[in-house]
Amino acid sequence: MQKNACDMGNLFSDLEGLRIAIDMEARGRDFYKKAYEQAKNQEHKDLFMFLMNEEIYHHEKFTALYNKLKENKDADASDYLFDQETSKYLTVLAEPHIFPKDKAAQTLPELNTIADILKAALQDEKDSILFYDALAKCAKFEEARTIFNQLKAEEQTHVVKLREMLDAWA
Repeated sequence: MQKNACDMGNLFSDLEGLRIAIDMEARGRDFYKKAYEQAKNQEHKDLFMFLMNEEIYHHEKFTALYNKLKENKDADASDYLFDQETSKYLTVLAEPHIFPKDKAAQTLPELNTIADILKAALQDEKDSILFYDALAKCAKFEEARTIFNQLKAEEQTHVVKLREMLDAWA
């Protein structure tokens, strides 16, 4: 039976989820920046710029929440436990699949068409939705759960926009 983050009980940390989400958003920003640079059509450039700015906004939002939760003196220390196994599990779950580190640097130039870039972005956004959904379900703090659910909803709008753009491109 496959283990998930929630099965790890109090080893799951909202902070750890936020840390990984911050990294995901930074990788997404880099991906969309590269896509923007490669796009020739102004409408595509505008969409990639919008998505890049969304990733920047999410990164800032997560960083602020991370810092706020980390500084919360009233919280029980065990709620912020950074268990090495949990950290590895969540990182392995997200890093190779959602805006992989190497995608912006190496793979994106191999995506020769806007359709290829859109398909890759669409898959990453779908994977982000699943990841944020899992984080929301496991979150201990309502504020973190709310943020994860908001980000999931925002990623869903990205999927719709990317799908519409891909359909128009085809």
